[in-house]
Amino acid sequence: MKTQIIARTMLLAMLTGLSVTATPGFAQSGPGNYGSVNTAYSCSRDGDTINLRSRPGQQFKVLRKIPSGKPVVLIGVSRTVDNYTWQKVNFYGAVGWVRGDFLCS
Repeated sequence: MKTQIIARTMLLAMLTGLSVTATPGFAQSGPGNYGSVNTAYSCSRDGDTINLRSRPGQQFKVLRKIPSGKPVVLIGVSRTVDNYTWQKVNFYGAVGWVRGDFLCS
């Protein structure tokens, strides 16, 4: 449904000469993004989902499961906990923490 609406809007803009800029609704801006949106991708060694957690650390609540290969927006904050570097990310509006070794560019 959303794809159809976007396609119709783009077609209408082309026909009327208007310009349209699409910005993902989940994109973060401001401090921590170094002036632009930085994107990484979830990548597990075996193709399984990775956990988006409420705080940096394996003992914290899993907010969502992120399928392998999906983009995440890096918020620009990292922490080292239990010998792992954790990155704060936004996954389609859900903000949480993932282990840095499960992210790739």
